[in-house]
Amino acid sequence: MTAGDGRDCEAVGRMPRRVVVAMRLRGLPSSPTRNTTSTRHFAVEPRRRLKRRPRLMGTNDSRARPCQVRGQQTVACRVCCLIIAMAWVGCRSGDTPRTPETPAEPLRFPAIAAWHLDAIRAPRDITPDPAREPIVVAIVDDAMRLSHRELQPFIWKNPGEIPSNRIDDDGNGYVDDVHGWDVSDGDPAVVPPPDRLAEFYHGTHLAGIVTRILHAAYGDASPTLIRIMPVKALADEASQTYIKDGYEGVRYAVRAGADIVLCAWGVGHISPAESAVLREAHERGVLVVASAGNFAEGRAQFPAAYEPVLAVAALDRDSRKTRESNYGAFVDLSAPGTKILSADVRSDSDHQEREGTSQSAAMVAAAAAIVKLQHPSYSNEQVMDCLKQSARSIDGLNRREMTAKLGAGALNIEAAVDCRLFDEQGTEQRRLRNPQGYVRYAKRSSGFAAWTIEPEGAFKGLRFWMRSMHGESGQSIIRLYSERALVARHPLDELPESLYVAGTKARVVFEPKGADKQLEWLLEYRAEPIDFRSLHCGGTQRLSVPGVLEDGSGPEDYSAEVDCKWLITAPEGKLIHFKFSEFDTEPRTDMLYFFDGSGTHENIMAIFTGPDVPPELTTWHNQALVWFVTNGEKQEKGWRAEYRFVDP
Repeated sequence: MTAGDGRDCEAVGRMPRRVVVAMRLRGLPSSPTRNTTSTRHFAVEPRRRLKRRPRLMGTNDSRARPCQVRGQQTVACRVCCLIIAMAWVGCRSGDTPRTPETPAEPLRFPAIAAWHLDAIRAPRDITPDPAREPIVVAIVDDAMRLSHRELQPFIWKNPGEIPSNRIDDDGNGYVDDVHGWDVSDGDPAVVPPPDRLAEFYHGTHLAGIVTRILHAAYGDASPTLIRIMPVKALADEASQTYIKDGYEGVRYAVRAGADIVLCAWGVGHISPAESAVLREAHERGVLVVASAGNFAEGRAQFPAAYEPVLAVAALDRDSRKTRESNYGAFVDLSAPGTKILSADVRSDSDHQEREGTSQSAAMVAAAAAIVKLQHPSYSNEQVMDCLKQSARSIDGLNRREMTAKLGAGALNIEAAVDCRLFDEQGTEQRRLRNPQGYVRYAKRSSGFAAWTIEPEGAFKGLRFWMRSMHGESGQSIIRLYSERALVARHPLDELPESLYVAGTKARVVFEPKGADKQLEWLLEYRAEPIDFRSLHCGGTQRLSVPGVLEDGSGPEDYSAEVDCKWLITAPEGKLIHFKFSEFDTEPRTDMLYFFDGSGTHENIMAIFTGPDVPPELTTWHNQALVWFVTNGEKQEKGWRAEYRFVDP
């Protein structure tokens, strides 16, 4: 075991019978990226005065105990521990490795900078249903430090399995899966390999986010209300730290009895077999929460983009999408994802600061557990519905290109706990402002009912579809209006698969006729986003006569992530002359390229960027490709140029 590589001076839950420790100092290795980015390390708990002398590791062989000789701490030990302390923050020479079987110390959550608790409106000191069974949250990830003080009391224990008897007591096909399972290595060791702690940090950090939110809500009673099921889906010897066996881990979690499964990983495609795993989870009533990805693009990631899965994007302190977070119509909800301090894998008491949609998804998983605890009768779909319906609208705080691409809004746990969507005694919302949400009519309603849906920002329109309906509708009619006119009128029991209202405002009107008193229905809606990349220009336009060339935005700013081309061909023997009248782009970022020929592989004649009108340009030959490309950060007024064909 080496010092300085992000490891602790203990065996992290894997206790060999005999260990000889050699230490040398070297630099910290870089941490790999999953759906998490940068890191900082913190030790927030002061060293404790021990009643007995510390010793390294867990061995009875005095020859392997350089820190204790005849009951006296040696100079070598003090130097050794000083070196370790210099190599990384938080090594505890007195820490004794613990497992979930070790009697738990009093539950302590040190006061750390957890700004996200306020941002997500984490409830405090609420009372759950006393007869409620604990909610099991499975975290399918790289590994988990079971002995961390903020995790140990919460770790799930398989009630049908006897520890370490090498027998599959519950007959589920997994021997000794007492505290979860390693689906990659095929064994019950879900802790990180002790020589790779700097790489296998992810699951521990996410688990700490979940337990801290639950502890804020329920205090010392929280370990009796929630259990964390560790599912390791990364082999100890894996050369890359992407979660290769994630779907197999989801399958194990679902069949082992998880209520909620957290998947803070993803890829841009999904196979039929992987879809079947998620479908099984949905059919068994398990809510899967997944991160949207950290590629700063609108491309869907799976499992997040699979329909029954709750997909989560990341926000900064100002409720704006983080630079790295993915976005798109597949996102259901957003939550904080910057500078999130949580449990550190390197010791039982340290914390580390990380960023990404992984951390955002962990918060939503914790929120789902709280909603389920407060509403035990709710299905996984109803839990998701309450989380979305109660979200705080944020489209007005983000740039226009993000409208309807960050889900229903920002996570608001207090409002989700107070969800009235399915409460028979509650008051229905008649004016809805989120880009995703629900219209519900229940048997307590009487007579004519109307709802107005008017989300913030610019989007194409609103699409509606019936999620569920119970009871006899009789001759009841539902009508949909745009801001100006009637769009659709249908008998309630003859609604098409979906209904679309163009524009940014819709009105739903329901007229019950001959319906029984048990009638209730739930209509879901989503704002359909605009693809701003092709709003003003797109693809490749082919031009062969003189004219005007422009970005197409007119008096508005051009769009983000534009990729537009114009291929101009003059008659043989002619050249193309450009003269600009307007030019304003983000300097050194949004570029206008001129290529000598028909493609981007040709020689570049000129690149223009910035706020100044460029000089006139004459091409080298009779053909030129003009390419305008922008990023997603800042947009300006754009450009305009006249072009004509001239003699050489």
